[in-house]
Order: sequence, then C-alpha cells, then structure tokens
Amino acid sequence: MKKYLLGTAAIATAFTSVPAHAATAILEDNRVIIDNAPFFSVGAEDGLGSGNFALNRAGFIDIPYAIFSFGGATSVSNATLNWDFDSLFGDSPPSSIGLYVGSDADGVVTTSDRFMGTLIDTSIYSGGEVGSFDVTSFVNDALGAGQFFAARFEVTTAPADVSGVNNGGNFFTPSLDFDQVAAVPESATWAFMIFGFGAIGGAMRRQRKANVKVSYA
Repeated sequence: MKKYLLGTAAIATAFTSVPAHAATAILEDNRVIIDNAPFFSVGAEDGLGSGNFALNRAGFIDIPYAIFSFGGATSVSNATLNWDFDSLFGDSPPSSIGLYVGSDADGVVTTSDRFMGTLIDTSIYSGGEVGSFDVTSFVNDALGAGQFFAARFEVTTAPADVSGVNNGGNFFTPSLDFDQVAAVPESATWAFMIFGFGAIGGAMRRQRKANVKVSYA
C-alpha cells in the first residue's frame, strides 16, 4: 500500500511542479512627477525640460515614476527591478536617492502618485551606477490586490537644504525581470487525483484478493 501511495505522489509531483519561466514586465507608464508649489504636473517641467530624472532644487522636486504590469500573472517566484543612474544633473555632487515601491490602481502616472510607496533602499549616486533591487514581495502584494506594481526615485535632500543649484541626476528607462511558475490547469489536477485514487483503489482490491487466496491455501 505504501509503495502505491508513494508512486502516485511522485506522479502528481512530476506533473504539478512546472518549471518557472523568465519574463520581462510591461512598462505601462514612466514619466516624471513635478512638485513645484504652487503647481504640480506630470511630464516635462512646464517647458523647462524633460527626462527621466530625480532632481531637487530650492522649492522644486522631480520624481521619476514607473508602473509595470505582468501579462496576467497572479504571482511571481522572484522579481528584480533594474534602474540605472546615467549621470549627474548640472553641477550636482553625489546624491542620496531613495527608492520607493508600492501598488498603483489605474496604471497611469498622476500627481497623486507623488506620495506613493514604501522606502526600500537609499543609495549614493554619482553617475553610471547600475541598480538592481529585489521587489518580489511587493510585486506579489500588488498582484494579490489586482493592481499594478509601481516604483519611484526621490532625492533625499530636502529642496531647502540643497547647497548648489540642484541635487540629483538622470536615470535610464527602468526594466523589471521576473520568474513566473505556470499553474497546472484545474482539469489536469482533477485528472491526476482521479487517476491516483483509482490506482490506489485497484491496488488495494488486488491485495485483498491475494490475501484471501493465501488464507484458503
């Protein structure tokens, strides 16, 4: 009996353990949020410039914000956000920049996204650094809530404390790589269960018949 159970379990495991496959998340939106009281906007700095940069100057903040979707995946086994720092902006010294991540409901960058996210990393950037960040748990939180995954960079130095003209720099367009484990279709799962229990039942009946023949010998 035990060997039949083990055999059935092995068969089920072989069919339900589907190898993970690598994929790249879809970049739904990637623009800069401009916080410059009393106005707030998204995209170019109202004609002052454009680009994917994190930048603070007196009374002025630029925040690169990115939103990703996962092509129908409901969970991932791992996810890595890649966001490379291109160069300093203007006369900036090395900048302390924080990475915030979270969920986005509509998949579109808006000014309300300025306040989104959980700080998961703070790094010093001077130009040319390649940043790769494990965001697996945050991606799964977003997918579990039926939302998009979002990330943003923000200079940690307050505008009022910027000693030069500005502090920050330009970032390349981000990417997000993930591994997804394909689920076995429900119909296949039931088929394996029926097969397994049928095999066990047949084995038990044959064993009982063999025991009866031995007892009358």
